[in-house]
Parts: sequence; structure tokens; C-alpha cells
Amino acid sequence: MCDFDSSTCGFDYTTDYDWTHNSGSTPSWGTGPSSDHTSGSGAYMYTEANGNYNAGPFALTSPSFADCVGEVRLYYHMYSIYAYYSDYYEVGTLELEETTDGVTWTTIWTKSGDQGNSRKEAVVSTST
Repeated sequence: MCDFDSSTCGFDYTTDYDWTHNSGSTPSWGTGPSSDHTSGSGAYMYTEANGNYNAGPFALTSPSFADCVGEVRLYYHMYSIYAYYSDYYEVGTLELEETTDGVTWTTIWTKSGDQGNSRKEAVVSTST
């Protein structure tokens, strides 16, 4: 299990765009969580998706798994107070993809738009 508290757990977070390993609030007011979802003092990964930084996609790629993991549990926070004022600040889409050959990717879960100012949990079954 990876909670990001002590490391990034082998995730590649700089290929498409730098994700940030952070604790506490995100730097942009009104856009992110104020803490991690476990203890409130741990760490999490995020991308700055405010203003000019929202041009994604922003990939956070897990290490390969030798065996089928069966499911992925993730916690997400998709919120921007600014989205209520302008379409320019709309919250985008979060997708979870899997691959069996490292070439072809299949979307197995997706969530779009503002999901409110709280952390949500997703449990997604995987085939790999």
C-alpha cells in the first residue's frame, strides 16, 4: 500500500508534467485539499490545475506489478471555488487506466468536473 507519507512509492510523476509531493494545503487558495486523507499530517500527490497550468494530461504512473492486484483504491479531491465564476477554471477529468502490454491503455474509471470540497474514495477493480 502507498500512502505517499514517506515517499512517492516508485510512481513516475515527472514524465508528462510534474506532480508535487505535498503535505498541508495546496498553494492555490480555493482549489485543493488542506491536508492528506489519512492522518491530516501526511502527504499526497497533486498537480497545479489552476489558470495556465490546466492543460493536461498529467500522468502519475505506478510501478509495474508482477501479479494481478485485483483493485486500486484511491482518494481524490476535485474542487475549485473559481469554477463557479468562470468556465476558464473548470475542474477537468481524472482517469484511471491500465495496460497489460505497456503499449495499449484502457480507461477503467473516470470522474469529471467539480466533486465538492472534500476528499472522495474510489475502489476500482482491475484485470491486471
